[in-house]
Amino acid sequence: MTGDPPDPSSHKDDTAMIGEHLHQYLRHYLAFQASQEMREMYLSSAIRNFAVGAVGIFVPIYLFTLGFAIREILLFYLAVSVSYLLLLPLSGKLCRRHGYEHTILYSSPFLILYYLSLFAIPHHQAFIAAAAVMLAVQKALYWPGFHANFAAWSRSDEGGREVSNRTAINALAASFAPAIGGLVIAAWGFGALFIAVTVLVLLSNVPLLRTPELRADRPFSYRVALSRLIERGNRRQLLTFIGFGEEFITLVLWPIFIAIMIPSLFSLGAIIALSRLINVIVTLYVGRLTDEDRPRQVLYSGTFYTVMSWLVRPLITGGLGVFLIDAFYRISRNMTMVPLLAIHNEDARNHDVMETTILFLMALTLGKIAAILVTLGLVRLFPDDPWTAIFVTAAVFTGLFALMKKRPPVAA
Repeated sequence: MTGDPPDPSSHKDDTAMIGEHLHQYLRHYLAFQASQEMREMYLSSAIRNFAVGAVGIFVPIYLFTLGFAIREILLFYLAVSVSYLLLLPLSGKLCRRHGYEHTILYSSPFLILYYLSLFAIPHHQAFIAAAAVMLAVQKALYWPGFHANFAAWSRSDEGGREVSNRTAINALAASFAPAIGGLVIAAWGFGALFIAVTVLVLLSNVPLLRTPELRADRPFSYRVALSRLIERGNRRQLLTFIGFGEEFITLVLWPIFIAIMIPSLFSLGAIIALSRLINVIVTLYVGRLTDEDRPRQVLYSGTFYTVMSWLVRPLITGGLGVFLIDAFYRISRNMTMVPLLAIHNEDARNHDVMETTILFLMALTLGKIAAILVTLGLVRLFPDDPWTAIFVTAAVFTGLFALMKKRPPVAA
């Protein structure tokens, strides 16, 4: 049987058509118009999140295994948070003088010194104070530069997708980090993990060196930064960001609760890793909804589901229960954070980027200080089992996220 040979161009046309359809589909979820600076931040943040994700959930557990009581661990983080709050206005000055990315770079040595101090605690308990100071300085240098840089380079038409893409990339990078961290600890101990993390922290700075620095060398008043917290026009933002007190409970107390239920550090890391992996796809969809003029509806839904994820925690048992609730929580919280941060970034661009960033971080830190003080009281009030009260407290803090609203733009 004979016939005409197939036309090679038809295959090319089909391939091109498939590629075009795929591009049109992905553009609903990916920030294709993100600037070069934004892409650098994605890569740098992914490397750093993998590093910190490998060790982060184990730091409270590490202190717990060294014999520190929950009350003492809370006091450690209280010292960090108060110091961080007082340093933030000074960081605003540094960011304006030296640039956002340079300030991020300056934070790396302090993060490394923090991990070295943690490693040295068994040799002398004075290193716990050194660790608190190093962590406070690192946070004060890193986060203002990071959030200001992200807000400055964010696009209003892709703001939700830019936040969701960053969140998804970081979640993907950090998905396997806790399992790897748990495996390293099980095989070689905390010291080996701290060394590996310091190398990755240094590597995370490389992408930030590829483009020119963004500077705004203007005065930044320490006194005015403090007074802005109580200004009438900022009260709604203050209450909203105080809701980040629940993040402290997530990052510090939740891992300790899991460790009590699941003693195996590798199993604990694997559970956190898998739950992070599951929420990546959902996060991309949330970014799309946020950019389709539905940020507040997404924010309200995410806040409700996150509150519920805290209220059901006293009922969970075993590894499967921990996995299911952790996965549900991470999906729900990303539904909250993507629109909240997209609204915040637009608010920062409509006002002063650095002033808005410092206001955000100071209010956020006040929320964490409040959460620490409340949980200290709960641990004292319910010494045998404070967990139910702690989880209800986290739910109350979470509810404050629903107050988020843009401030009116500054008149030109």
